[in-house]
Amino acid sequence: MYLRSLTIWTSLTLILTFSALSQTTLVHFWYFDGSIPNNTPLTELNATYSLVNEASSIEYHSALTGYPFDSDHPDWRKASMERRNAPTEINYRPIANNGLPYNADQMRGLQIKQPFTGDGGENTMILHLPTTGYDEIVFSFAAKDEGAAESLIIDYSVQEVPEWTAQSMEQSVFSLSDNYLLFTIDFSPDGSNISAANDNPHFKIRIRFDGDNMDADDGDRVTFNNFSLDGKPMPGTNNPPVVTNPIDLQKLIENGITTQFDLDDVYTDPDGDNLSFEAVSSRPDFVQVNISGSNLTITPVQRGDAVITISADDSFNPEVTHAFRVLVYPEAFDMRNGDFSFTEWNNNQPELTYPENMIFLQSDITDPDVNYDLLFAYYIPAEDYHEDDQATVGFPYNNTRRTRINGLGAGGVSFINTGRDRDLGGLLLSLNTTNQENLRLEFITGTMLRNERLYGFRLQYRIGIEGVFQNLMHNNQIVEYLASADGHMHTFENIEMPQELLNQEYVQLLWRYYHVTGDSGPRSQLRLDDIYIQKTLGVDIPDSENFKIFSSGKQIFVELEKITRAEISVFNLSGQQLYSKKVNAPGNFLLERSFDPGVYLVVVNTGQNRFTKKVILI
Repeated sequence: MYLRSLTIWTSLTLILTFSALSQTTLVHFWYFDGSIPNNTPLTELNATYSLVNEASSIEYHSALTGYPFDSDHPDWRKASMERRNAPTEINYRPIANNGLPYNADQMRGLQIKQPFTGDGGENTMILHLPTTGYDEIVFSFAAKDEGAAESLIIDYSVQEVPEWTAQSMEQSVFSLSDNYLLFTIDFSPDGSNISAANDNPHFKIRIRFDGDNMDADDGDRVTFNNFSLDGKPMPGTNNPPVVTNPIDLQKLIENGITTQFDLDDVYTDPDGDNLSFEAVSSRPDFVQVNISGSNLTITPVQRGDAVITISADDSFNPEVTHAFRVLVYPEAFDMRNGDFSFTEWNNNQPELTYPENMIFLQSDITDPDVNYDLLFAYYIPAEDYHEDDQATVGFPYNNTRRTRINGLGAGGVSFINTGRDRDLGGLLLSLNTTNQENLRLEFITGTMLRNERLYGFRLQYRIGIEGVFQNLMHNNQIVEYLASADGHMHTFENIEMPQELLNQEYVQLLWRYYHVTGDSGPRSQLRLDDIYIQKTLGVDIPDSENFKIFSSGKQIFVELEKITRAEISVFNLSGQQLYSKKVNAPGNFLLERSFDPGVYLVVVNTGQNRFTKKVILI
């Protein structure tokens, strides 16, 4: 009977594993992503990262004679090695993927499918892992069972023509689980102390499978990810550069000042080799980069975000890359030039576009709360569009499914989350309030769909681009809207801008859409519209507080509080007048006709003043 044990992945395991590797270097790595063809039987996969000249690869032998088959064969995609969409952070190494942090949306996996035994023997993976110039070898990977096997059988060969053995291995049979586990085979003196694995161009590792009913053919599988081999450079082996001071997220302002880094402070070369550098921006229309010697200059061009990938070359090893993000906040609207207004956003706006002086933000989790940092510009990867929205990929304000912001035209924008690990979010506005003594704010919020999991909007602020957002208070109350009945709308009026926000070169206002309560069911879809920021000049300005609008079904109600004589009119967005009524006293008035669902403008004309408000009927 085989001895079965397993390595459990925990934070402690991660620390211990990489502490043991602290003096070693990543030599080989396989990063599985969308470049691997899907639904296609594979026979070999080359390493995506390697420090040695000899080829490193995964070679696959199927249990079925004649593999791989064509699509017309009855054994097509049986006993096969294929791509699988099964990401995991376990054993992921950013250095092998251009320095990029783990991204579940980009990572895939590798599956070995049933049957595991057949007329061609047994499903077998052979990893060619040349270790030329390296000793203290450690091999690691993540794996999980999905109904196909109970354990992995692992042995090795140090000969050009393989002679498989498990001699001196501390363990050669490893139990699988239905969750990803970290598996580590240590050939170093700290482990099995198998010196024949050192400095060996022919070193190989074989993986086979064990369990009950290995000839079963139920479509089940064992899934792998993040194969790695680490080793310690031997004397005479040139070491690659090391990222010793990584660059974190950079926050800049559209058309604002540049930021610079000396890459000699970011990288260290263990052998003292001279390094040359390159830098690439994933979105040069948003963020531009320039290298002069070791000096990196980053220029923010327009609001949005980009990934900057820098690389260091010592002329001996593969380039060592490091990636970081740049978030570009909007250029500030200068209140000295007039009042600010946001009144519409169309659903035909393409991706990576945002209203002037504004940006939509999202998170990297599901259901962010009111305190979670929103550090990503609104963007939906093409692969995350629902099949119902495939015809409009690249137009994320028109989506009908999944987490999204919808452009409602004159109705503003709506927010809804569905649990995509990129959930919304908020609308951020940047202002320059230099020389301003009084500013007044108003906006409209509403509930399109209340649903079971409740959300709200909260208005927050900060000065500059760093620090925690503070709640904006009005009459000692947090300015906040919580999901209400479907079709409900509320207008926030006469909100005085806090004094600390006045006479500032750069202020951010954030309408934060956030999870309030509930852990099951669909989320609230909320609307935001008609944001006005105006100079008050120290005096009262006649405004729309003199009347309120309500809707119910196909009916519109108007409440006049202070107006004694007026004409009430309703227009559609094409300017066509649909209704008119004259009143001679304050009160509540039902407009005596039914309106179809849509956006309407309700105008109250007193003769001296004309007030307009927008109403949406759902």
